[in-house]
Amino acid sequence: MNAYIANAQTTALMEELTAKDEETMTKKVTSLVTKDFLLPPLDDRQYEYLEFPSNELRVILVSDPSSSEAACCMNVHVGACADSPRVQGLAHFHEHMLFLGTKEYPQENSFESFLTTNGGSSNAYTDSENTVYYFSMEAETGSAGKVEESLLRFGSFFTNPLFTESATGRELNAINSEHSKNLQSDSFRVYQVNKERASSRHPFSRFFTGNQQTLLDDTKSAGVNLRQELIDFNKQYYSSNQMVLAVASPQPLSQLKPMVQKAFGNIPDYKGTKPELSWQQNRKTKVYNNKVLENDSVIPSFGHVVEIIPVQQLRQVTLTWPVQWDTEEEHDIAALYIKQADYISHVIGHEGPGSLLSFLKNERNWANSVVTGFGNELSDLSTIDVTVELTPLGLTNLDNVIASVFGTIDMLRTTPFPDYTFEECLQLTDLEWRFATKGSPSNNVQSLATNLGRYEDNPKLVVAGPRRLAVSNSLEEFNSQPRVKGDYYSTQDELLRRTKKLVQQLLDDYMTVDNVLITTMSQSFAENEKDFLTEQWYGTKYRAKPIPSTTIQRWKNAFAPRGITYPKPNVFIPTEKGLNVRIPVPLSKLNEPKAIELEDRLKPIPPPTKIRDDDRWTVYYKPDDRFGQPKAFVVFQLLSTEPYDSPEKVALGMLYQECAIDRLEEYAYDARLAGLSYDLQILPRGVRVTFGGYNDKLQEFATSIIQTLTSSKVLPRNKAEFDRYIDTIQRGLAAFDVKQPYAHASYYAYQTLQPRSFQYGNAVIRSAMSKIKSASQLESYLNTCWKRAAKAEALLQGNLSQKEALELINTIDTALSFTKLDDPKYYPPRLTALSLPSSATQLTVSDSNPVNDNAAVHVMLQSVSRSTKDQILIEILSAIVSEPFYNQLRTQQQLGYIVSSGIRAIEDTRTIAFIVQSGKEPVSKLTKEILKYLDSLATYLEKDVSRATFGTYVKALIDRKTEPEKLLGAETTRHWNEIASGKFVFNRMAVEVGAALDLTKDDLLQFWNTIYTSDKRRLLITEIVPQRGTASNPNPPPTKMMTPDNSNELGIDDIPEFRKIRESS
Repeated sequence: MNAYIANAQTTALMEELTAKDEETMTKKVTSLVTKDFLLPPLDDRQYEYLEFPSNELRVILVSDPSSSEAACCMNVHVGACADSPRVQGLAHFHEHMLFLGTKEYPQENSFESFLTTNGGSSNAYTDSENTVYYFSMEAETGSAGKVEESLLRFGSFFTNPLFTESATGRELNAINSEHSKNLQSDSFRVYQVNKERASSRHPFSRFFTGNQQTLLDDTKSAGVNLRQELIDFNKQYYSSNQMVLAVASPQPLSQLKPMVQKAFGNIPDYKGTKPELSWQQNRKTKVYNNKVLENDSVIPSFGHVVEIIPVQQLRQVTLTWPVQWDTEEEHDIAALYIKQADYISHVIGHEGPGSLLSFLKNERNWANSVVTGFGNELSDLSTIDVTVELTPLGLTNLDNVIASVFGTIDMLRTTPFPDYTFEECLQLTDLEWRFATKGSPSNNVQSLATNLGRYEDNPKLVVAGPRRLAVSNSLEEFNSQPRVKGDYYSTQDELLRRTKKLVQQLLDDYMTVDNVLITTMSQSFAENEKDFLTEQWYGTKYRAKPIPSTTIQRWKNAFAPRGITYPKPNVFIPTEKGLNVRIPVPLSKLNEPKAIELEDRLKPIPPPTKIRDDDRWTVYYKPDDRFGQPKAFVVFQLLSTEPYDSPEKVALGMLYQECAIDRLEEYAYDARLAGLSYDLQILPRGVRVTFGGYNDKLQEFATSIIQTLTSSKVLPRNKAEFDRYIDTIQRGLAAFDVKQPYAHASYYAYQTLQPRSFQYGNAVIRSAMSKIKSASQLESYLNTCWKRAAKAEALLQGNLSQKEALELINTIDTALSFTKLDDPKYYPPRLTALSLPSSATQLTVSDSNPVNDNAAVHVMLQSVSRSTKDQILIEILSAIVSEPFYNQLRTQQQLGYIVSSGIRAIEDTRTIAFIVQSGKEPVSKLTKEILKYLDSLATYLEKDVSRATFGTYVKALIDRKTEPEKLLGAETTRHWNEIASGKFVFNRMAVEVGAALDLTKDDLLQFWNTIYTSDKRRLLITEIVPQRGTASNPNPPPTKMMTPDNSNELGIDDIPEFRKIRESS
């Protein structure tokens, strides 16, 4: 059946699915209250949906008194597809410009300055058909005035943006810098190649990001007034009837609603229409054409394999099936309601026994992973993707790999899905729904605004729709309560029948050999680079090879290789009895309003208690009495210096982890689907394992994992498997070379602060890895990890009794049977941060990526004080300086797209770093401007930061620190960090808040004098010099001949000696 023309059967099915929903769809919903929404059982927030009569703006409001954060998101239904062909990147540029001044608030950094003062931040992104703006800030129930001001400021973006001439000219540099940053990103490069396989008549084929050429050079040569284009774009598309807004705040809805009405009720309604209507006329302009048309696309689409030379050492093939919907109803059923592609993805992407991956990896040694997904790129286009990460042998056998994928699809097409497959998919999503936690207001509003745009005809589903499967549009067969196992289809046989039909249609009509786009990436293609073409925007090397007709026919006749079957029933799904909560927590307590009085907020949470302490184990335990979930976490660590005491051991540790994860994947995959997880880490202080999830099957799962981890079962079974693991690790290590320059600068800077035994350099580990020649070297290392230790520490927290906790530790202890090492040399020391010299140090490194054009500078100030007071002061300092630093060097000077600052903790010391990456200025200029800014800070802090403003920053910090933890995992992690560090300050929040309350502006001025103004400042300048481009310089020498008496100038090869000197200082 033709993939683009719905036949009579399909049409009939669509009519059947939508007939009973017709009445619902024609009734426009203009208001909803909490009881109308389908919400998770544990969500007691108050919701309201309304449409402003003044301008048709659709709004969803959320009141959550238990939070101290306010957040807001505006989703405008226009994206890069609406760009004029003569101004590519206009929608993205328009997004940038909205942040640069409005009629009511003309100062360009006004909004960001307001947010940072109140512990907040903002961001935005431009998609194909939508542009999304959002912000969040600290705001308690009693902070209505502050919330109202934030909404007024944000609302002015959409009522009266200025688009000033000066800002327009300057922000072009930011767009170009952003593009320059992305030039070495494989994701951007491949995305653009695939876009150029689309029909040139469809706007999806265009260049979305924009750069200096499209926004400046091309517009100038065409006589286009760019500022006027921005204004025209705004008036054409930024119409209130094409916007949806989500606001979440601690204030009650009755207080929130008039604030929102005041801030957003005056957005102009230009009676805009959906932009996609202009190119979807009768859905005739297809994104991808199934017939080869002359000059229809820059790069051929179907019937070709496109080979790409990547930047990183990637080796993979992606099969993409475009699903180009003939009607809006088809799209909505598949993307919003039934979601039939999820069932197909579940089977093809399964990693258990009998899966496609099991065959490709274990039977043929062709693959490392298989990833499937269903995407909604456009309102009339979805995609089903299968990506196979290939081994070298898999690349050689690429046609066979693809045949195996099509053979698996043939099994799905010709062999009926077991009913339990549908039931389990539903049960797993409903299990997650049943115990869904609220999450942060910032994430919540982004989700709500995005989904309100998608579920515009049925806003009741704005929360439930994206999270659940088999949703009925009419809601007659769907409610907010989770379905019980065995009852998914007992009263819903019709829904099962519908789902099966839609799955079959997707397989028959779309997932065919004639409708697939095949993309392969490997650096080995560079051997024939002279035969490759160059993509114009990112410089990606590619070639399109026609697929021989014999190969196409072979794929069409493919059948599932022997051993590939449907997944077996998942034994890890918890039983209803197993979901019993030991200590029930009333919903009122889970969502109780956050205390307004600080004294109440500082009431201590009972810490973990020690339930075993002998010469082998120290075990801490805390039952869950706050989150009310049938989940638990187990963290334990064998303390020993042996597994990490040399680069060779670290390399063996990486190989062991790769082996273990791979060996356990078939067993652990179903467990992961059912909410169970494990994590293995080889650390400077020993081996750490973490288990978490629903406690019903947790002990069984943890016991099996430990038994496998400690046995020879994890060792490579043959040389091919060993080579596959080595190849994966080496490619991962090599990926370091092509990271962004700012990431390199940060890496080298923080390496100087860690003792050599706590972090080995990338090059050192790569060298050690090259010396591992056989699996036999792993055997003794396995015993090093598990059979000897100075001691073991553990934390068990959650829905476990103390008896169960002790039994689980006994089980683990029996499986490990480690010998206790009494010699003190085996007891690992705790991390002690190295101190920088009390003077400026400069590290200059030539970037390892020869085709990178960007320079980066990272200026770091170190505070070696371990007092809580100074730790809090540097947090406040970071909040105060981040926005003016960004405004000065990014917005005003336009030095580069990446301009940021922030703090980092290493042990009890703190650092504050200032980072700039630029594609146009050399490191000397970047360093000069950063230091110039830092030199001006003393005056800025003295004159521009009033005592009242300082108090506002302190309050925002206190609000953030006293925000209740929303996840059991977050509380467990905090407790474990105290145990692992040996600090045991379980009431750290109260200690830090107490220190913050005593601070004054004078303390801040004195602190800045200590870490920067004084001649004792500990400052490190790390510069990454590109090898080419306008920001390049002659390559710096790898060594500056550093000595203990002269360690102020460093090259990359001087870092080990510098660390050695600092260790002895």
